[in-house]
Parts: sequence; C-alpha cells; structure tokens
Amino acid sequence: MATPSDQADTPLVAVRPQRVRSGAYRIDLAARDIRRDTTPIDVEAKVFDLIALLIAHPERALSKREIGDALWPDRAVTDAALSQLLRKARRALGDDGETQALIRTVHGRGLQWVGALEADEDTLAAPAASSPAETAPASLPARRGRWGWIALLGVLLAAAAVAVLLGYGTRSEPAAAAAGAPLRVVVLPTVESSGDPELAWVRSGLAGLIGSLIGDGRALETVPAPDPADAGSAPSADDPAALARLHAASGATHAVFTQLRQVGPVAELDVRVIALDSRIEYRDVLRGSAPAAIAVDAAERIRQRLQRPLPQAATEAAGAAGIGDPFVAEAYARGIDAQMRGDAAAAKKYFDICLDHDPNLPWPRLHLATAQIGTGETEAGVANAERVLAAARERGQVMLQVQAARQLASVAFRRGDVEAAAAVLDAAIADLPEPLPPLAQIDLLIAYGSIESERGHWRGSRTRLEQALGQARRLGDRRREASALFNLAVVDNAGGDAEAAIARLRAALDAARAGGDGALEAATLLNLGGAEHNAGRSLEAALLLRRALTLARERTDRQVQVFSAIQLGWVLAAFDRTDTATALADAVLHYAERERNVYWEAEALWLSASLAARDEDWPRALDRLARAQQAFESIGLRRSVAQVLAETVQTAGRAGDGARAQAAADAYRRLAESTDDADRLAERLPLIEAQLRRAGGDAAGAAAALEVFLGARGNDRGPVTQAAVFELGRWLIELGRPEDALALPALGGWLAEQPAARALRIRALRAAGREADAAAEQARLDAAAQAPQLDLPPELLAMP
Repeated sequence: MATPSDQADTPLVAVRPQRVRSGAYRIDLAARDIRRDTTPIDVEAKVFDLIALLIAHPERALSKREIGDALWPDRAVTDAALSQLLRKARRALGDDGETQALIRTVHGRGLQWVGALEADEDTLAAPAASSPAETAPASLPARRGRWGWIALLGVLLAAAAVAVLLGYGTRSEPAAAAAGAPLRVVVLPTVESSGDPELAWVRSGLAGLIGSLIGDGRALETVPAPDPADAGSAPSADDPAALARLHAASGATHAVFTQLRQVGPVAELDVRVIALDSRIEYRDVLRGSAPAAIAVDAAERIRQRLQRPLPQAATEAAGAAGIGDPFVAEAYARGIDAQMRGDAAAAKKYFDICLDHDPNLPWPRLHLATAQIGTGETEAGVANAERVLAAARERGQVMLQVQAARQLASVAFRRGDVEAAAAVLDAAIADLPEPLPPLAQIDLLIAYGSIESERGHWRGSRTRLEQALGQARRLGDRRREASALFNLAVVDNAGGDAEAAIARLRAALDAARAGGDGALEAATLLNLGGAEHNAGRSLEAALLLRRALTLARERTDRQVQVFSAIQLGWVLAAFDRTDTATALADAVLHYAERERNVYWEAEALWLSASLAARDEDWPRALDRLARAQQAFESIGLRRSVAQVLAETVQTAGRAGDGARAQAAADAYRRLAESTDDADRLAERLPLIEAQLRRAGGDAAGAAAALEVFLGARGNDRGPVTQAAVFELGRWLIELGRPEDALALPALGGWLAEQPAARALRIRALRAAGREADAAAEQARLDAAAQAPQLDLPPELLAMP
C-alpha cells in the first residue's frame, strides 16, 4: 500500500448510481444505508465513507495516502486507524482478509473494490432530507507534490480524532523525538504509597535516578522539577490545569510521573509519561524485588518510547520475521510489543491486521495462535499453530518449527496431558537437523524440563532446566533466563524448599521485567504467591495472588486466572474463609467442565475436597478426592496423583474408613515403586504407615512412630515434614498430651506464622487449660483472618 497508482495524477469524478447492489448487500450511498437483503447493518460513519470511496473507484486500487487524504483531509492518519477501518468494512459486508471477495488488498498499491456492482432499483430506505452539498460528490483538497484530486460519493464528515493508535489499543503514546530540538523532560518526585519510613529515599532518589538515565543532552534533556510553590501546587497527572502550570513553569515538553507501591515482597513502579501539549500518554507498570533496579529499567523504557515509536526488541522481531511491507512490519512489531507486555487482546488485533494483508505470513500467524491459546480460543489457536508447523516443515524453518511445536505442546500441557505434550515435541525434534540453533536448544530444554517436572521426574527436570538457565545467561537472553528460573522454582517448591523457590521467583521476576515479558511476570506473581504461602507468609501470598488474578483477568490469560483462583482458595481456606474459597473452587470447576479442561477440573476438585474435610463432610471430601485422583491419572500427572493419594489416606483415616485408607496407601506404594524419583515419594511412606496404624486403633503407637520419624528428619522443612508436624500435633492433643504438642519445635519456629499452626496451638493451649494464652493467640489469628488482603471484590470470584 506504500506505492501510489500511476493514475493518481488524473482527476477522478465519481459517476456511480446512488443505490448499488453487490451480491446480497444493498448500499444506498445517499441515505448512507447498508443492508443484507432487507436486514439493516449498522456501521460507523468512517466505515461507510471507506466503502463508498472504494465503490466510487472500482477500476483501480486506491493507495493508503489517497484514502487517508479523502477520509482524514486535515490530519495525518495512522496505519492502525486505516487497518481497523478496513477490517470493520470487510466484516460489515461478510468479507475478511483471507477471502477478500469484495475488498482486495493489492500489495504495493492499495485497496480495491472487486465485488460485482449493479444498480439497485429498489428503495432501501427513505432518505433523510438533505442539502445538495450533502449528497453531491465532494471535492477533496489537493495533496502536495504529484498527487491529484479525487472525489467520492456521499458526505465526508469532519475528521474525527483517532482513538486507537498502533501499539496500545485505546492508549496513545507521546510523540517520538523529532530530528530538531530535543525533547525536554521533567521527572516529578516519586510518590511512595506504603508509608514505610525505610522507603522515604525513593521520593527524590528514584526520580533523580530516572532523570539521570533518560537525558542524553541531544535528543532528550531533563529539566528540574519546579518548586510546588512556583507551580501553584504539587502537579497531578490527572489535572489538566496542573499540567498546564507545570508546562509553563518548567518549559518541559513531557512529564514523567512515578508511583511506588509494595505488593507483599514485590515492588511495583507505576510509570506515566505525558506530552504536556497534546496530553498524549504512555503508561507502564514494572515489578521486581528492588526499587532502584526497577527504576533503571523504567528509564530505559521511557527513553525508548520517547525516541522511537516501539521498543527495539519488537522492531527487531519484525525484521527477523522477514516481513518486507513497512505497514505490515509495523503492525507485527506492535503485536509483539503488546504480547511482551501481556496484552493478549491487543496482540491479537495487530496479528489479525498482518494476516488481513497477507494470510501466508507464518510468524504473525504463530503469534496469533499464542495469543488465542492464552485467552481461551484454543481451537482457533491450535488450527493456526498446526498450519504454521506444516508450513515450517515444508520450508525447513527450524526455529519456526520449534516454536509452533511448543505452542501445540503447551495446549496439551495446559490440559494436563503431559504425555501428549511430550509426543508433540518428540515428533517435531525427529524432523529437525542437527545441531539445533542455540535458542531452539534452550526452548526445548525448558519445555522438556517442565514436562519432566509435571511427571514427577524432578532430577531430570532440574538437569534440563539448569542447562537451559546456563545457556540463556551465556547468550544474555533475559526472557529465557526468566522462564528457566520460573520452572526451576517449581521444582524447588515441589521439593519443599520454599525459600529457594522464592529466591528464584524473585530473580525470574526481575529477568522477566528486563526482558519485557509481561505475560511471564503475571505467571511469576502466581507462583511467588504460592511459595510465600508455603513459607508461612500467607497474607503476603494473598496480596500477590490477588494481583496475579487481577492481571490475568485484564489480559485474558485464562491459565493464570484459573491457577491464581485455585491458589487463592487454598490461602483463604487456611484462614477459615471457606465461603469465599468454595466460591472460587466452584467457579473454576464449572469453567473447567465447560472448557473440558481435565487439569483445571482436577485442581478444583482437590481444593473442594480439602474444604469439605475442614467441615468434616467426609463423604463429600472422599468423593472429590477420588474424582481428582481419576482426573490426574487420566492426564499422566503422577506427582499430583501421589499428593491426592496421600491426602486420601489422611482423610479416610480421620473419617474412620480404614479400608479406604489402606487402599490409597497401597496405591501410593505402587506409584512410588514405579517412578524414577522413588526416593522423593518414598520419604512420605513412614508418615502413611503411622496414619494407617492410627486408623487401625493404635493411636499411641502411631504418635510414637511419628516422633521418631520427625526426630530423624532434623532441620528438614519440606512438605512431608510439615504434614507430619501437624498430624503429630493433632494426635498428641487427642492423646491428652497438649504440652507435648506445644513443645514441637516447628510449631513455635518455622511454622509459627502459618494459620494452621496458630489454630493447632490454640487447641493445645485450651486443652492444657491455658485459656488466657489461647485467647491471646485467638485474637491474633482473628485479626489476621480479617485482614483486607483476604477480601475479594465480586468480579474476582467469577470465571469467564
């Protein structure tokens, strides 16, 4: 569309009839009415103008500049605005970018009406009274240079402001730096919302750091923030009058507003860059463990946004994809940028634009598949990924083949079918030449490491992921480094080392931010919340999980949304917020059944079983555990099967169903003997034997066995030790030994802050007759249970 037609120099006069028909569609140009047979079709004014313009000149393709000058005569038009208009016009007429039955994209030339046209003698609708000027062909201003005059039928409304610019959906960007005078940027003091005195330094410190990093004295220079007394008041980003005063007082062209807040252990820096003359704004949120490191990355993003319309990584991605058309390349780069920020809805829009222009572009189609899969449009995403994989095999494109296979494997993985995921990757590797490119090697190591982790093969998983981490760091690839760290944290957490998992996840969050991967940031917040809960910091976990759930809803990331809801349910249950936890579990279960996602269904059933057990509804708890076990078994998740079986032993024993507890224990033993990580599963067997012994009536012998078992485990803090401590504490209270329960080191040490540990101590204190101490402990637990971090707005309880 960049090259104009040679015929553009010739003045054009439209002589079409006022009412035309094209197939089933009837178009009244005077009345501005479109119908499919007799059914009216509502279209925006600009959409109708585009259709009318193309119908007026079916003999040739109209260039982008011709269309822009006709529809937006007094302003420049973005490619995004025109592409959105084209898509809406095609959809209104039952057309699309692949069929192009009525409106065709003529590459290198423009858009052309190619549908059959004939005069329509029937009346579509009574035309409204109008002046001759409203119905006569309108002459358009001449363009500079070689461009001639064109005319179109129908009224041309005054050009409306473009609401959607390429790159940020409904959000605009500040103008990029011009070649002349430098942009002058004022960085306002950072607002620190937590009130923590130890963070008082960020007010001036972060602002000064950002200002020193974005100014280069040439294209960008920073100017001091005016004294609030000189500006009239402390400037507000949402107050036009305050922005005008800031503009006058500082002489700046752009203002940078930042706000720091703490979400549990994670710092969030909200960044707003506002053009003080046009009020066009760019916003971003960066997360990490250290405010100064976040500010460094924020400065780089601000500088890039002001100096060029897109981040360099997104622009380079367009070049690497081999897209020659500048318009399509920009749309692709915008899509990559949106995807990296975790905005799947915007990403789909831009990749659709690419495919409207050329349906055979493989990389935009693959990224569209990624966005579709992430937002629940699984069938469409799979179809697109399969199409790309077939094309990549034919062309011998290794990286494209690997990435398409990973997307298809991810669908099976999301459903919990790890064997199917592995089969997809195995088939892809069989077709690939040796040696693989380094990035393909890293991607496959991470993919297989994730699969091995879900299978419960932790040693093999750790080996692959550590190899991937080392290679990613050697190549300086921060996004793949973040992915490897994220998956290694899953392995750490499964092994009971919550603190190691937390350290890796914080490092992953920093790497994801540096790599610009917003989607991975949300997933990292989810797992960080789970790890913090395992470490006993449940209120911080609730904050992180709420944030992950909110981000997932905003970005339509269904996988992260489901698992954030499940993890949050476990946290709420620990504080006896069972009604809210049950609402989350039920919402996920219904959504999983509707989507036929066995993995999500199994996780929801498991949470539901635990909630039923808390209420001592043993039949419901055991039924839900059996269903969860069956679901996990059907998709090959051995680790989850083992955990459900272990919980079944405990629940059946408490319910007095010794036969069921024995059957679950036998199944657990068989599973432990058949896995290559037998040691990991076997370490729970002494706890299971003690539980069976108690279910058989030997309560004192069971407690003695657990005391010996815990004594042998020393300083271990894994999930088996934790489960044994809680079980022994309950048994000791029931045996009339509450003081021995209170003396368990873990209950007053590393487990002390867990809500379950507090509840157990309260039971023991009351059993020991220490009512005052029990009341004090109860007050602390009640206060924690009423913390605002645990309150969920109704919208977070709903699944799509």
